[in-house]
Amino acid sequence: MRVEKTQESLRHRVTSPAEGPPPAWSVPLRRLDQELGEIGPVILVPDTRDLRAVDRATGQERWRHPFTTGYQYVIADESIVAVDSDDGGMEVLDAATGATRWRTAESQDVVVHEQTVYARECAGTGGSATCTIVGRDVPSGRQLWERPADRFARVSDVTLGARTPYAPVSGRYVAVRLSTSPRSAAYAPVAPTTGRVGAGRLPNRAWYGFVAGDLLVTTDNDPARGEQRCTVSIATVNAATGDKGWSGVVFSGRREDGECGKRLAHHHSGLTLIGTGTRLVAVTADGRPQLVDLRTGRTVWKGAAAGVPIDGDDRSVLVRGNADTGGLALLDLSTGVTRWTAPDPMLSGASASWRSAVTEGLVAVSAAEDDRPIVLVYEARTGRQLGRYPGWLAGAGEDWVAVSHTGPDGLAVDLRAF
Repeated sequence: MRVEKTQESLRHRVTSPAEGPPPAWSVPLRRLDQELGEIGPVILVPDTRDLRAVDRATGQERWRHPFTTGYQYVIADESIVAVDSDDGGMEVLDAATGATRWRTAESQDVVVHEQTVYARECAGTGGSATCTIVGRDVPSGRQLWERPADRFARVSDVTLGARTPYAPVSGRYVAVRLSTSPRSAAYAPVAPTTGRVGAGRLPNRAWYGFVAGDLLVTTDNDPARGEQRCTVSIATVNAATGDKGWSGVVFSGRREDGECGKRLAHHHSGLTLIGTGTRLVAVTADGRPQLVDLRTGRTVWKGAAAGVPIDGDDRSVLVRGNADTGGLALLDLSTGVTRWTAPDPMLSGASASWRSAVTEGLVAVSAAEDDRPIVLVYEARTGRQLGRYPGWLAGAGEDWVAVSHTGPDGLAVDLRAF
């Protein structure tokens, strides 16, 4: 039986000395289940039953908003959407003050984009429930549209290049799984502000459905029975017209044990898919990172060496030797050119404690090393190691990382600025 090391099981084992800039500030916490985020001059610190806004420079608390239950938060432009983890209620806060702008109760499968928030709302329960998919303006809560649905319908929460806790920019369409049962579910493109449904349709393929530019896209990341390669099957149609687009295969990377990783980004990276526009980062048949144009299936570039993409942003792709082990390399997203490489950090990507982040200025990875959690920070431009800190990676920005750690006084999070 494999035993994973988690923050709770590693409590009081943070003993390695820190290397790098000292913390700009530190705040105590009861529990930390979400990453810290940045909005304007403040850092958002999510705790068990409250959300705090802390001054980015000084660590002084600007405001604190209490919650009666657990919640998940998303930063959407100048608003913060907090979704109740228990009953699905939703509360939208003003980022400057923490005041409640509006709230709803019993919203299900909430998905937040920068200007529009989507949810399924139902009257009744079980097979007799009457449901709709609703789109609302994030700042005001004004209902923009609603479409009849059933209890299985939902808006896709997958967006190419989107990273938690930040809402993706709203595009021309959002993918909605319209259904009459789980088996017959199909994805359709819906306009964010009007609810108008485009002509494109694709069947649910059990993995991802999303919109990339003007394309409706689905993926099946499970290789076919008997297939030895790590195939990921992709289908596309024009979202507006329904015209058939490119369909084909790309590949996922392999883990150290030789098994297919299946995912196209590490599941603890904070994003589901790496890429931008209609270009998706994947792996070639011979195990090299590649950038694929979903319009044509053309390989824009493939890496000079074997490796598995694990993280990235709209400028860079972080690659590792395998999906869970090996050295690091940072590639330019537009060209595939290797910017730098770094030795194997000796931190297992198979660990439940693994975390990573790629920003314009920094790259950070974190996991347990000999039962001790470690955060390594690199300069994105050069690969120079900037810091090595005991603790867990709890968020990152262009010039900062958050590191959580435990000690005699309990849990705390430090902000390290570079």
